Amino acid sequence: MKILFIACLKPKTGNHTTAERIRSHIESAGHICELRDAGEFQSSADVNSLVTHYPPFEGALAIHLYRAGRLLLDMQLPFGVIFGGTDINEDVKVEHKRVVMEQVLRKARFAVAFTAKLKEEAEIHLMSQSSKIYVQPQGIQTEMADDFCWTEFLRSSEKR
Repeated sequence: MKILFIACLKPKTGNHTTAERIRSHIESAGHICELRDAGEFQSSADVNSLVTHYPPFEGALAIHLYRAGRLLLDMQLPFGVIFGGTDINEDVKVEHKRVVMEQVLRKARFAVAFTAKLKEEAEIHLMSQSSKIYVQPQGIQTEMADDFCWTEFLRSSEKR
């Protein structure tokens, strides 16, 4: 599957790092993922032009409901969106952005929030249909193995 992935890609930012991590994961699953900067596009017409001239994209993904998601609204491809704090803590306060973000959520096949709290806030401020919002934490949760011994670990560390 070939996926168009749109995100804000300013170098050395959390968005850029997150987008690269997700792109890598998609590609490691055997798909083609073309990551593009939302700043390259003036409107959804520019995205449609890209999809038309470089087929066959089979779907799209965006990070940020307003910044990138709005660029997918007029597209005929299925798409999903990933949203975080900027969407819920800042952009939702601006009426015209909130309206667009609601349209994006309605049209998206799925949405991903980084925390349960962000999902709850989206349900309150943007939409009541929570069934399409999934929670996927950005971080990785680890647990110690049952047989891990701090004393032995610290002792072995001193030998180096």
